[in-house]
Amino acid sequence: MLTVGRGAAISLLLISAALNARDFGPALGSKLPGFELKDQDGKTHTLAGLLGPKGAVIVFFRSADW
Repeated sequence: MLTVGRGAAISLLLISAALNARDFGPALGSKLPGFELKDQDGKTHTLAGLLGPKGAVIVFFRSADW
């Protein structure tokens, strides 16, 4: 019987998750639709208001404790 160490098992799990992650979310290079969102102070922000002359980088981060 083959035994796998804890570190190797975690590594395999992370590699598997990374390979499967490409199947979720928008396609690379796809356009973000316009939006309006309120910040913690209640001020509304739009995508158009965030874009500069070269565009913008928008990063969505899902917290591990949601």
